[in-house]
Amino acid sequence: MKTRFILTGVCLLLLGVSLKGQDNNMKFFWFEAGTDFLECEEPGKDYIRADIEPYYYSHISDNIRSLMYSKYIGAKFEYRFAGSLLGASGGIRYYRTVSSIGKGGYFSDFTGFFYVRYKSDGTNTEYARVRGILQKSDFISVPLELRIYPYTDRRMNIYYKAGGSFNLNMRSETGISFRDSSMDQYESEVIHVIEDPLSWFGTLHLGIGVKFGRAHKPGFNIEANVPVAVLTPGKACFVRPQTGTGFQFLIRVPLFKNE
Repeated sequence: MKTRFILTGVCLLLLGVSLKGQDNNMKFFWFEAGTDFLECEEPGKDYIRADIEPYYYSHISDNIRSLMYSKYIGAKFEYRFAGSLLGASGGIRYYRTVSSIGKGGYFSDFTGFFYVRYKSDGTNTEYARVRGILQKSDFISVPLELRIYPYTDRRMNIYYKAGGSFNLNMRSETGISFRDSSMDQYESEVIHVIEDPLSWFGTLHLGIGVKFGRAHKPGFNIEANVPVAVLTPGKACFVRPQTGTGFQFLIRVPLFKNE
């Protein structure tokens, strides 16, 4: 599947370069806002169990999931070249992620509970009944993208893109939702056994967008993105994103046109 996406992107790039554009090169300022929904690796951690019965052989249930939901805002600059068939852009984003392990999904509260081992001294082992574990992180992100505009400029156009981003963690916090509120006093002890969040991660993605408005006038764009690769540090961390989808809304402001 990833290979298919990459080959499609390369073919679209070659198509864009081979066509002759009708517009002169232009420069644009973009304001962007977006969201990503990422599935993560199975949370196969030795301190998490779905049950603590002595004859329960599989230490983690299939319905315990790791997820990452993100939202961001940012600004970037785009320069179009090759007769405005190609547009290269870069900028900066504020990127907020919520990573979770639990029995819920993106759009539902955690249901059920699982067990987190937070203390073991050789003779006694203590487990907490947990509905979910959340980590909220703030990243500074640098996106770099190449857009392909293969069609004659109209009030509404489809275009294609490929790009990536590097995201550096600035701050994070971890929270626990316990099955019983009486366990709240042990939150710091439970958090102590949980891995740190991602210190950084990178993405490579392909996408498709729809442009509204003529290129030489202000307008807006809507894009859908699919990651083809997610890069993470080698050391242990709370979750590792793998695949998903994203959506982006952009306000487009042309700066000037080269005559």
